[in-house]
Amino acid sequence: MARIERLVRALARLGLALAALALIASLATISYSVIRRYVFGAPVAWTDELVGYLLVASVMLAAGDALFGGDHISVDILTERLRPSGKRIAALVGLFTVALTAVLLLVEGIGTVLFSHQVGLRSNGYLAVPMWMPQLLVPIGALLLLLAAIVSFMLVLRGKSLPHERTMPARGIE
Repeated sequence: MARIERLVRALARLGLALAALALIASLATISYSVIRRYVFGAPVAWTDELVGYLLVASVMLAAGDALFGGDHISVDILTERLRPSGKRIAALVGLFTVALTAVLLLVEGIGTVLFSHQVGLRSNGYLAVPMWMPQLLVPIGALLLLLAAIVSFMLVLRGKSLPHERTMPARGIE
């Protein structure tokens, strides 16, 4: 299990690095567009489309690492009041739900990619990108999220706390 955990964490970190590169590319593209529009008076028509694809890449590729790091959206108003056993059950239910959602994204994403590739679907924008290419980001991100959820589930099931739980300060009513 330790090897699998290390592998999945490495894949999640790779996804995060690629997501960061997508954000940097998005910033560069927007900067280029602004300079062209306001300095040279020559707007660029394709930047909005490209930035949209880059933002999808950043969100989907970072999802697995976000789950490992506890950076996902959570509402802990109820769970912080639970006993340790209740917190563990809530974590397992939450991770199962994340895994189920990831499976749905994975299956539907693959279906969408295959359909778009089969019919030769292209974007309506200036880039005319084959749509299967940006759509492929959804199943890739879903797979990273699914693997992270499975590993996290197994860790919690074995009674281990997740790394973000060990480093978080204790909360209490003050």
